[in-house]
Amino acid sequence: MSKKLITVWILMCAGLMLQSCKNYYYFKHTPAVNNEEGNKIHQLKFSNENMEFVTFSDYQFNSINQKYVFFTTKDVSRILKTHMKKPVTEQFLFMYTNMSIYNNLLGFSYEGTSLEDVEKEYGRTPDVDLGNGILYTYDSGTFNVVDIYKKYNGGVVRFINLNSPNEKDPENKKFHLEVKNLFFGLNGGLWDKNAADFQ
Repeated sequence: MSKKLITVWILMCAGLMLQSCKNYYYFKHTPAVNNEEGNKIHQLKFSNENMEFVTFSDYQFNSINQKYVFFTTKDVSRILKTHMKKPVTEQFLFMYTNMSIYNNLLGFSYEGTSLEDVEKEYGRTPDVDLGNGILYTYDSGTFNVVDIYKKYNGGVVRFINLNSPNEKDPENKKFHLEVKNLFFGLNGGLWDKNAADFQ
């Protein structure tokens, strides 16, 4: 074999190895502070922004327990590309509940993207209009997905909520209630409009 061919082969193998190591676990969260109710207050950092985000105490971050993480890298990569062709600027969030039915939550930012751009990418009216955000629900083939977008000064952030495909939850009622309580109960102040009609 020529040196050139060996070099190309080594570079291809290295590229494949790096790609296969990619995952969507994010372990750079700043420590949370408990509020009076025992919920956790997180400071989410993306772009030049800082967003206060409250979770119930059972949300886990900066750790991984495979028993409660439902997705694979391939699953998330497919979900990220299904409706949004624009590339992600950065990931800023990965959390999960330590209960098997509820939620795997990921967060991504898209700089230079507007809510109108998101609506065009989806090609349909949002399921819920939040004023400064929009919400879509859909079946990805494996998961029920609740995609929530919120605008910020430089673009939009995307919160991807995934249910457990192994739990019996007819019409995703328990999963949707968890998302509703998290985003529109604990974090209701993030939105210009009420999401009372989200089921």
